[in-house]
Amino acid sequence: MIQAIPKKQKFKKYLFMQVNMLIGVFLLSGFCTTVFAAGLTIQPIKISHTINPGEEVRGVISLSNASGGETVEITSKIEDFIPAAGSANVQFVGRTEEVSSVRDWISLGDGDSSFSFTNGEARNIPYIIKAPVNAEPGGHFGVIFFRAQKIGDQGQIRVGTQVGILIFVTIPGNHLQKGKILDFTAPAFVNGDANIPFKIKFENTGTVHFEPKGKIAITDMFGRHVADVPVQGEVVLPKGVRDFNIGWEVTGFLFGKYKATLTIVDPNGEVLTGGTISFVSVPLWYLLNFLGGFTVLWIVLRYLKKRVKITFK
Repeated sequence: MIQAIPKKQKFKKYLFMQVNMLIGVFLLSGFCTTVFAAGLTIQPIKISHTINPGEEVRGVISLSNASGGETVEITSKIEDFIPAAGSANVQFVGRTEEVSSVRDWISLGDGDSSFSFTNGEARNIPYIIKAPVNAEPGGHFGVIFFRAQKIGDQGQIRVGTQVGILIFVTIPGNHLQKGKILDFTAPAFVNGDANIPFKIKFENTGTVHFEPKGKIAITDMFGRHVADVPVQGEVVLPKGVRDFNIGWEVTGFLFGKYKATLTIVDPNGEVLTGGTISFVSVPLWYLLNFLGGFTVLWIVLRYLKKRVKITFK
C-alpha cells in the first residue's frame, strides 16, 4: 500500500537539501576567508600545504559560536574528496581508494573532536598533517567537518548543520602541474570609457591542484602597449574546469581595435598556456556628442543660407 508523505516530512526533506546546498557553496567559494552557518564561523576555509613523505606540518583552525544564546555540541569528522572531472565540483567519498587516504594523515588537537560550545565562545583548534613515508606524489584532498547540534530542554539533540575546511596536500615528486585555456572571450564591441569584462575557461590537465595566475596584456591598433590586467584565479582541481571573470577598469577612453593577449604561468614563472582575442572600442558618448554638435551646426548653416544674403561691393 502506497502512503502519501506528510507535508511536514516533505518540508524537512526540502530544508535538509537546501542546507546541504548552502554548505557546498560555502565550501567551494574561493574568495571568502570565513564560513558562517547556523551560528558557526570558521577560518580559514582552505588549507594548502606541500609536504615531503614522512614529514608533517602544523596549523590552527579558528572556530567561533554565535548561535544566539544557545549552547551547541560540536563534533568533527574528516573525509576525503575527489574532483569531479570537467567541472569545479567535488565529491565527498569518505575514503579514497587505491591511494593513501588524507583522512588518515590529519589529526586534531586533544579534546577537539567533540566538545560543548557556548554562545560567543571562540576556540583555536590545532591540527597536524603528517604524510606517510609511502605517500604518492601528486595532489591529495580532504575536508574537516565541524557539526553543530543544539541541545533541547530535555537533553534531546535537535537538527544541526555543519561547516567545513578544505585540505589540499601536495606531495613532491613525479607529478605534473599543467593546464590549458579552453576559452578566452570578451565583448566584440565595447564602450570606450566602460570597464571591459574578460572571461577565461581553464582546465587543469595535471595531477595536482593549480591556481592560475598571469596577466592580460592590452595593445592598441598601432601595436602600442596600453595596460596589463592581472589574473588571479581560484583553485582548480586535477581534471577540473573552472570559469574566471576578470575585469579591466579603463581609465580615460579607448578608440579603435585592441588586442588582448592572455598568459598563464606556473609557480616558476614559466608560461604554461595562453590565448589572444581582439575587440573594438568606440567612445559612444563622445561620438554622440560629436554627431549632435555636427547636426546642430549643419542645421544652423542651412538656416543662415536661406535667411541671410551676403553681398560684397
